[in-house]
Amino acid sequence: MSKKDKEFSKFKINRRGVLKAIVAGSAAVTSTVNTVAKPSSQVTPDYGKGMYAVITGSGSALPDPQRGNASQAIVVDGTILQFDCGRRTMDNLMQAGINPLHVDYIFFTHLHFDHIATYDYYVITSWIAGRQKPYKVFGPEGTSSMSDGAINHMHRMDSDFVKELVKTWPKEGTSTRPVPEAPVVVKDVGPGTIVETEDFKVTAVNTPHVKLFQLKSLGYRVDSKYGSVVISGDTAPSSALVKLAEGADLLIHECVVPDFGMTHTGKFSLRRGMQRLEDDTDKPRTGHTSPSELGRLAQKAGVKKVVATHLPPYTSVQAAVDFSSLYYGESPGPQIWGEFVSAIKKHYDGPVILAEDAMVLKLG
Repeated sequence: MSKKDKEFSKFKINRRGVLKAIVAGSAAVTSTVNTVAKPSSQVTPDYGKGMYAVITGSGSALPDPQRGNASQAIVVDGTILQFDCGRRTMDNLMQAGINPLHVDYIFFTHLHFDHIATYDYYVITSWIAGRQKPYKVFGPEGTSSMSDGAINHMHRMDSDFVKELVKTWPKEGTSTRPVPEAPVVVKDVGPGTIVETEDFKVTAVNTPHVKLFQLKSLGYRVDSKYGSVVISGDTAPSSALVKLAEGADLLIHECVVPDFGMTHTGKFSLRRGMQRLEDDTDKPRTGHTSPSELGRLAQKAGVKKVVATHLPPYTSVQAAVDFSSLYYGESPGPQIWGEFVSAIKKHYDGPVILAEDAMVLKLG
């Protein structure tokens, strides 16, 4: 195995991805699967040393029993950085061998419902479960207000309950108890350096997602001595993201809309904007990225590996396909995944992986 092949190792076998590759008969997908190590599913990485990317949700905004909402965690020498808190975030952290109580930072790319869907649940359950130090929470303008609303308004009754629970906690027989206030410290941020420690640095840029309501959206980059990971969040392809991702070891980028002609029903089948690489903020309906656009972006940035995420429920259970049909239409069949990868690789000459929930990749 070459040095480049060893650069990443996956700890959870992607059985569904292998099946899709066989059905699709795509050489591009097959080669991607062949680069993935397949040790026992019981193997848990040693997160205490090294840098890892964990897919804590690989799906679209709408319900999909096979994929949580798009989110990911980055671990650097045991410090855990969670990016977005969509549906199934906590479950997928646990599936990957990470206790959500041990997360140190939470970053939001933007505040759409699918990226904050379980933030309230995350905080309240962590509080009840005895989280002692506060989560350090960062996100674009509006994050502090969202957090306050989730904890002190939507969950006012739960907050009052936990505070009362603390007052009546047994004085003997337990070493810890829930803290008096919800364990979060929240800060709204914009482009620039967000966090810098001896072990890692997190920087952000504005990305073009939706201009309506002045919604802010951020892409993030995490650099450490082990390498670099870039997280796009929801975005159309942009020069800002290309610059952020220059030379990165791993680009985790949304890829939720098909190229024109891949599908024939649903709103996204009508989308024709396939040549964009600059900001397109005057057209809020185009604030996502297609496979061909992702390939061009990755090639221009010179990234070493791409993980395509925020994937549609094309091959999920029928009820999920039906639920999302207004946007994605009828299921085009499992060959769609081969078409996604082939379209990316038509413009990008590096390795491509389609994200799966609880997938773990190691840098270095």
